[in-house]
Amino acid sequence: MNLRILKPIATLLFFLLIVTYQPAVAQFTATLKHGDLRAVFVDNSSYGEHLKGYNGISELYHKKQDSTLFVPLFAGFNLEHIFDGDSLISFFEPRREPMTLNKKSDTKVVLHQPKTRISKVESWTTFEIVGPHYIDVEFRFIVHDPEMFDHGYVGFFWASYINLPKIPGIYFKGRKHDQTGGGEWLYAFSEEHGKNGTHISDKDTFDFYQAPNFNIDLAKEISEYAFTKPYYYGRFHNMVFGYLFPEPEQGVIRITQSPNGAGEGNPAWDFQYILPDFEVGKPYSFKTRVLYKEWVSQRDIEEEYEKWIMENE
Repeated sequence: MNLRILKPIATLLFFLLIVTYQPAVAQFTATLKHGDLRAVFVDNSSYGEHLKGYNGISELYHKKQDSTLFVPLFAGFNLEHIFDGDSLISFFEPRREPMTLNKKSDTKVVLHQPKTRISKVESWTTFEIVGPHYIDVEFRFIVHDPEMFDHGYVGFFWASYINLPKIPGIYFKGRKHDQTGGGEWLYAFSEEHGKNGTHISDKDTFDFYQAPNFNIDLAKEISEYAFTKPYYYGRFHNMVFGYLFPEPEQGVIRITQSPNGAGEGNPAWDFQYILPDFEVGKPYSFKTRVLYKEWVSQRDIEEEYEKWIMENE
């Protein structure tokens, strides 16, 4: 074929290749919409005003409340710490280590963190939006090396940074440690960060080691109240945001809160999972349900929990 004909054809093909080529782009965020909810999930990457190092649910919206629940700079269900009671060498290790985000369907994403450099823990967090106003979460993990865990347990800490709620504290059913009975609805709000920050279950009898210089301030000081039901909630304008937990077959859940975890007026509504006597290389998991809906009543929260537990029996 004549070279003078081939040259313009080759030029055209090259041009078409350039304009149609779509380079592979890493997925740092995933937006899911289902029922009344729209949520943006993120690994430890930054985007827009959202800061690097805050994984989990970066934005959460409801049809009846267009303001995002979480502080835009930060996130909710943010995996912050892996601990064993010693002072952490790498504070906020999970926030500093690589993560990958995989969208599995229109309603489900998985956040995977490979074995971390210091704690040697690998984890998978599966988020699934369930209509009309829930996010079901399963956290799975494997401890690959026992070196860091000298005190017989592994602990995990998650934070949710709330965007200027009118009521900054949290509510749970509980009682004082020296009392008996099923408890009543209590309001918990600390006057300062770290003071009476953690509330344990009435079934929690574990005396977990904490070094004098243990540096997760919110996990240090146990409040005078124990919760008698494994759920809690906070109010956000006309909405309610809550965590529902099944009674763990292994380990314990602890509820933690700070009045200013994300700055003045932006409280942190947090929780911990602590597992004693774990085996290296063995997979473990627990589940929770995130609830975000219009506020009805405290009895409505109780019914939401009872319904969810019955569905999973």
